[in-house]
Parts: sequence; structure tokens; C-alpha cells
Amino acid sequence: MAKVMAKAWPERTRRSFGDVQVITQDDAERDAAAAAARASVVIGELDTVAGLREAADLFSRIWDTPALPPMPHDIMRSLVHAGGQVHAAVRDGHLVGAAVAVFSAPADAACYSLIAGVSPGAESRGIGLALKLAQRAWALRVGTSRMRWTFDPLLRRNAWFNIRRLGAAGTEYLVDFYGEIADGVNDPETDRLAVTWDLRAPLPGSAARGGPPGAAGPAGPDEPPAILVSEPGGEPVAMPGAGTRLRCWIPGEILAVRRADPGLARRWRLAVRDALGGAIGEGYQVTGVADPGWYLLEKAQARR
Repeated sequence: MAKVMAKAWPERTRRSFGDVQVITQDDAERDAAAAAARASVVIGELDTVAGLREAADLFSRIWDTPALPPMPHDIMRSLVHAGGQVHAAVRDGHLVGAAVAVFSAPADAACYSLIAGVSPGAESRGIGLALKLAQRAWALRVGTSRMRWTFDPLLRRNAWFNIRRLGAAGTEYLVDFYGEIADGVNDPETDRLAVTWDLRAPLPGSAARGGPPGAAGPAGPDEPPAILVSEPGGEPVAMPGAGTRLRCWIPGEILAVRRADPGLARRWRLAVRDALGGAIGEGYQVTGVADPGWYLLEKAQARR
């Protein structure tokens, strides 16, 4: 594969990790290095045409778009030239993950993560965390303190990773954000939950677990009111809810639901749009994810 290159940071801030340099200047960089070691990957920064072509091919495999990558190599080349960054995760000489970030408006002191993915078959092995922590270390190094990105709010695994594992907060609900995308992952309506990640905050510890996996029922006496639950047959059911804290159910394995019953998948899309999107529009933020499939919301002013 193409060589993964590290930028020439001052020698005192670098140490060798395989054939790239892993930055360990501060806590964020130590976190990133530790995550890469646990995942048995080397994290580097891609800036060559050959390397960026490999990243584009990887994104094509992840999103099942063989004819047109969701992030073409020439676009990434321009973004890197403009000051953005493409991080790559390499294991045993093979590219197994990549992530792309650019800057937001100068006044925001923030950056935006455009796309990140892990090779099919290599998920849930810590590679995504290693990439995200590398992005965090880079972002802090170049002077930003927040990172934003979007994901499909129906993807439970992504919700768990972004909110519970990283500590990002869901701050905006975007209806049909991209329009229809012709790939093997998205459904025709591309609703997205925008999250904001405070890069200077420590990573969250173990989150409190909810009840055992199963169908979502009404709220118990010590739980926030539920605004969306699942019937035993899997249908979404909206519930009245009020207070400073709420919870909203999302089904498991929505990709399988889309394949088996597209009508049910669309009913969940609309139900989550109304419940979760409606709550965020009224000033709530998603501040946690509880097992087995609950978004936890708090009224923004109640968190101050």
C-alpha cells in the first residue's frame, strides 16, 4: 500500500511507532497513541495521491459505492492542501480505516469531521476510536477546541460510539440532510443528528446501564419519561413526555430492518424525526445513550 506519512513535527514531540511518527506531546496525543496500540494499528496522515486513492477506495467498500467514492481522492487532496487532514489506520501493511476533517468558520474555533470509516470485517476492534482520538489530538494541536459531525440517528452502534464512548452531545436534528444518496447503506431520506464534541473534556467513563435488552416499554418510576417506545411487534409508538430529562428509543439493526421491511424502517424514520427531532427543536440535547437502545436527552438550560 502507499506509504503513510507523518508530518514533520519538532523532534521532541515525536516517537517512532512502526514506520510513522505518533504524536505524544500532551494528554490527547497520549490517548491517541494508546488507542492505536490497543487496536494494533499505526495512525498516520495521508497527503499523497496514491495514499488518498487508497482511502477513497476504502470508503467505496464501506459505503458500497464501487462506481463513485463518497469521498473522491481529488477532493481529499484539495482539503489537505487547504489545511485539513486525512488520518489513516494501517494494520499489517493494509489500510483498515480513514477519517477526514476540515476547519469550521474561524470564529467557531472548531473543525468538522467529514467522513470516517473502518474496513468491513474490522469493525468493533478499536480502530474507529484510534482514528477519532488522532483527529482530536490534531485538532487541539492546530488550535481548535470543538469538533462537529453528523450521523444517522437510527444507527444504534454509531450513537453508542459518538455519544457514549466519545462524549459528544447531539445538538441539532437535520431532516433529509443530503437528499437521496445512491449507496448500499443509506435509506432514501438521509436524516442526520449533528453532534458537538468538546475536545478538551476527558473521555467519559463507564456509563450506567439500563435494563436488559428487549422491547422498549413505558418509563419506570426512576427513569426519564419516554417520548418514543417500541411495541412488542417492533412498531414505533410516540408517548407524551415532559420534564428536564427525556429518553427516546431507537431500534437495533436498522439496516436489517430496511432490507426486510422497508415500510417499517420508514415508520421508524418518521417517528424518530418527530420525537427526537421535535425535542431537540424545543431545546433538548442528546447527552447520553443507555442500554439497550435509549437516547437520553436533557433540556439545554438545565445543564448550565
